[in-house]
Amino acid sequence: MHSSGVVIATPLRALRGAFIAVGLTFALFVSGAMVAATPVHAAAAALKAVFIVGPAGSQTSANLADAESLAVAAESYGMDVRRVFHPQATWDNVMANVQGANLVYYAGHGYGWPSPYTAKLTESRQNGVGLNSFVGSGVNTYTYYGANVVRANWVLAPNALVFLNHGCYTAGNGEPGMAVPTWDLARQRVDNFAAGFLAVGARAVFAHSYQKFNKTLQLLFTTNQTVEEIFRTPGTKPLPYWGWIGWDARKFDSVRTPGAKNFLDPHQAEGFLRAISGDLNMTGADWAQGVANGEPPVISNFKAQAPGGAPFLPPETPFFTPNGDAVTDSIALNFVVDREAFVDMEVENASGNVVRTLSTWSTGGNGSTPWDGKNSAGANVADGTYTVTATPRNRAGTTGNERTLEVKVMTTMRSPSVSPNLFYAADGDTLARTTTLSVNLQAPATFWWKIADQNGNVVRTFVNGGSTAPGPQSFQWDGKDNAGANVPDGTYYSVTTTATSAGTYFHSLPVDVGAFRLTTTVPAPFVRATKAKFFVYTAEALTGKPKVKVFAPGLAPKTYRTSVIAGGGGYVVTIKFPAIASAGTIQLRVQGTDTGAQFQFTDYFFQLQ
Repeated sequence: MHSSGVVIATPLRALRGAFIAVGLTFALFVSGAMVAATPVHAAAAALKAVFIVGPAGSQTSANLADAESLAVAAESYGMDVRRVFHPQATWDNVMANVQGANLVYYAGHGYGWPSPYTAKLTESRQNGVGLNSFVGSGVNTYTYYGANVVRANWVLAPNALVFLNHGCYTAGNGEPGMAVPTWDLARQRVDNFAAGFLAVGARAVFAHSYQKFNKTLQLLFTTNQTVEEIFRTPGTKPLPYWGWIGWDARKFDSVRTPGAKNFLDPHQAEGFLRAISGDLNMTGADWAQGVANGEPPVISNFKAQAPGGAPFLPPETPFFTPNGDAVTDSIALNFVVDREAFVDMEVENASGNVVRTLSTWSTGGNGSTPWDGKNSAGANVADGTYTVTATPRNRAGTTGNERTLEVKVMTTMRSPSVSPNLFYAADGDTLARTTTLSVNLQAPATFWWKIADQNGNVVRTFVNGGSTAPGPQSFQWDGKDNAGANVPDGTYYSVTTTATSAGTYFHSLPVDVGAFRLTTTVPAPFVRATKAKFFVYTAEALTGKPKVKVFAPGLAPKTYRTSVIAGGGGYVVTIKFPAIASAGTIQLRVQGTDTGAQFQFTDYFFQLQ
């Protein structure tokens, strides 16, 4: 079901660039239970099942009961069962459990397409899962994470199965009260809803509007039927849609997933309540394959990823700041495994207590899992140093070697900012004279605030190890160094550092000093006879569009006019590097006249090949 009142969000986290410092030197580096029958499949104990129940209004309690019944049945077959149930069915909790799953069960609101709410397919929120917007959110507060979000973040085990239960649009019908759709509309809905899950490793996706999945799970473990044969199993209740209907079942070639089939089994009066998509010839043995005993996997290169994308450098202890300000709120725990494996992680505090467990699936090679600084109950952990132990495990349950690393959780500084991040004070006019530097201290701390250049040299000091009370802190920087002279044009960094009983850490934010900023998506060195698009940003308002004057080696200067970027916010120009120019240094001078009638420019230098 779709509701126009829900929150819609995409959980892709963009971590702001940071720089690595050792101590306080400011040296910067860019940077209903059922009785278990005897299983046919010998090693099924290693199969992982993740049960997700999102908020779904008045249907939530019934969905929880159905999921718990199936989870108990899965445990009776020896599955590794993970429950991600309302009101803790958040995206973060799903991500902490879903990777490498052999079975994913989802019950909750379904928002599919075609629907009456959007004219076009919008898979940032459609054809995925509806989850708690935050831990503890009510049955009517949920966020849709669509198929594109699933594709970008989930990795299921090979031959995984997905069970979609009680969700609108998943089996072809729309929502309660809507008319029974046409065949074409129902087929599109089924195909679209299955596509995202098939893309991340599922081999088949079952969608049942009412029918429970206990019988399906039993047949997977106790027979070697294909999933189509299981789908065709008659129901055990008087209502026909609690099992195979067979009134007018039809198969279609999938449009969204080439090679897959969509199989719809409608009811004559109630419409499209049952569907299956994927490889209909997959068997129970196929599902359980790969769980035979084998050599234990080996993990290596277990490291934390710096928020800006660069690895932390010894002896720096990796740190992150999960205080909800969208700045380094999570940390990536990276590893390499020599073959496909689950990688299980335990996070221990300084007392040796496990506060969080994480698990991810890797097909081999490089892998990663994030930690958001929360414990297993979804609460933020205290500041301090934590030990993360990673252990690889194959599908038979055989574990390999352990690797450990330490990470710091530090949250004293919140919401560091530089505004504007481009200013120009050297011309002495009243335009763009300063930038405001801000940060909020959440606790008393010893505090440093300095401005450093790109080489790590401190050019300005505002606070140097002072005892500072909690609260907002800010300074206006006028572009001058400690001696009162204007600093040269270039990129500088506002570096704030705190020391508390939990440890010391810093934030580093860039700020450009100069009349103009010039960027490009083409990496230098540039090549003669090629083109590059450049983007120009101005510190001060201009009387006209800026220009770029190009000084190519051995040639007369040439001036290019810029155009306004659609939507505003800057200018763009495409420059062709002359084929007849000499190799060497090429100079690009961005120039213009501000509204105070002052002509100004900023020079940039690149290598030309």
